[in-house]
Amino acid sequence: MKPTDLQSKVIAFMRFPLVVLLLFMHCNFTTLGGEWASLPFASRFIDIFSQRVAPIVIPVTFFISGYLFFKTGQFTLDIYIKKLIRRLQSLFVPYLLWNLLYLLLAIILGLFIGKVPILGIPFDDLTFTSSLKAFWNITLIPGSDTTIAAPIAIPFWFVRDLMVAMVCSPLIYFAVTWFIRLSGRRPLVRYIFFLVILFAIGYCPQVTGINPDGWLFFAYGAYFGIKKKEFIVAMLPYALPSFIMLAAIVGIEQLLPCEFIYRLEHVVGLIFIISLTTVMVRAGTWYVNMTLSNGSFFIFAFHYMLLGFIIWLYGTDTFIPHSAWLALLMYVLAVAVVVFFGLIFYWLMRTRLPFITYILMGGRR
Repeated sequence: MKPTDLQSKVIAFMRFPLVVLLLFMHCNFTTLGGEWASLPFASRFIDIFSQRVAPIVIPVTFFISGYLFFKTGQFTLDIYIKKLIRRLQSLFVPYLLWNLLYLLLAIILGLFIGKVPILGIPFDDLTFTSSLKAFWNITLIPGSDTTIAAPIAIPFWFVRDLMVAMVCSPLIYFAVTWFIRLSGRRPLVRYIFFLVILFAIGYCPQVTGINPDGWLFFAYGAYFGIKKKEFIVAMLPYALPSFIMLAAIVGIEQLLPCEFIYRLEHVVGLIFIISLTTVMVRAGTWYVNMTLSNGSFFIFAFHYMLLGFIIWLYGTDTFIPHSAWLALLMYVLAVAVVVFFGLIFYWLMRTRLPFITYILMGGRR
């Protein structure tokens, strides 16, 4: 199999596991307190998996997006404009529509309960200006009790930050090309320079929509695209070394937690996940299920509607985990339920409302 074909299969395969990891990242039930926080083994496992393992989905997705954006290796004003126009359909339109859908549902619920869900404000305090802010950052809404700097469709903070990175892609392109020229053919210089950048990213100011970590991994993917080099070819030999290094870094992080170690863990984890997937897909052990791959974006967009209800349900006295194993079962079950109903709704909409689904999915099949 040609490297280009294998890489396409690797990317297609990874879509579904990545969205499942995203669900686990949003299922950190230890924040509910009570029994969820009082079971040492279960709470520790859930917290580590949701806060340390699952978040690898973010740098991996930024990385793949950066590669795909620059995979032609060329970057002119004409190419830049054409790429942004294509992203209008695949990212911007779904971003607007899903946020509008979440906002309408929140307003309808607010009519009955007197408080707008997610926004965290009384229904009577909702204004047109507040509604507009909900499309960018709900923490900007006066009186909001949320601390998540995201649009009302919470998962779409990633799409928002990705779109900003793409708009600013000329800066990223020049930074990457400068990095390539500076490091030249000297691997040691390239690795040291990359580690310095990795460390310096932690001192970047936090601005809504501008994600320093996201830009770093977007640029990391752009590096392979600009050099017209399949990243699976570069990473494949490092499956075992990256696993050993990842285990060591995780151990170091437990003793010396810091942002640089955590960011380095993401870099090594990204290499391990991609190289492992490449090995398994090439061997035929893992194969691409296009239904799961195609439905991943819908699950991503839809999941917070159902997951928000599950989180509320788990926070009541109705569903209390009285043992560690029950807590872990409920943890996995929550993700399984969201995936199951997400795929069911996706199939129903694709068969009954194909045009609407096409628009909501940004042209994805």
